[in-house]
Amino acid sequence: MLTPPLPVLWERELGMNRIGLVCRAFIALVVLSVAAGAPRVLQAQAIWNYHVGDTPTGLSKLGPVSGLEKYKNDDVFRWVLPNRNLLTATVDPEGEIVYLESDWGGKSDETGCDLAGLKFGATTLADLHKRFGSNGFGYKRRPHVMTTKDGVQLMNSWEVGNVVVSFYTRISAADYAKAQASAAGDAADFAKLEGISMANTAYAKSEWGDRVSDPAYKKIAWK
Repeated sequence: MLTPPLPVLWERELGMNRIGLVCRAFIALVVLSVAAGAPRVLQAQAIWNYHVGDTPTGLSKLGPVSGLEKYKNDDVFRWVLPNRNLLTATVDPEGEIVYLESDWGGKSDETGCDLAGLKFGATTLADLHKRFGSNGFGYKRRPHVMTTKDGVQLMNSWEVGNVVVSFYTRISAADYAKAQASAAGDAADFAKLEGISMANTAYAKSEWGDRVSDPAYKKIAWK
């Protein structure tokens, strides 16, 4: 077999190198195009587009605070929103949001939560049980049931990712007594959503202690 002259070999090698460079450039272009065109995966578990773990700089968009106080080493900011609902944000000494809470002001049913289908004054605890598949969990140092002047407040939590999401529902004293008196009655059917909070898991444990869980409890999917 005859060996091609050196100029021919160099020409072939140069041609192969050019093809290799073109292929690599094309692949790089495709990768960049896909990265640029792909939708960004937004962080879930948000209240009014704020997340646990965010820095507090974005909170300035809410305007002047309605209240500011020191809790232990944390700063607690509160706003009364235009729809009369309330937003609370707790910021730790490192400058990270560790707790967010949205509370019903009695008029607008908008929760500010990025989980679709939740409405203040309408969504019931029974709806949450059905959606998440369990009664969630409570904490040893935070009462699951609390008596108020106009009824009973129930607190149920679920974990998603590294965030503890708690739902605060309230049942009127009359409806609670009705549910207690009836064998078929279920307080969860009467308990209406009035508040939602999100907390860093470590912050939640430090504030409320160990969990007390429903045997059927499992982490939830945020959908």
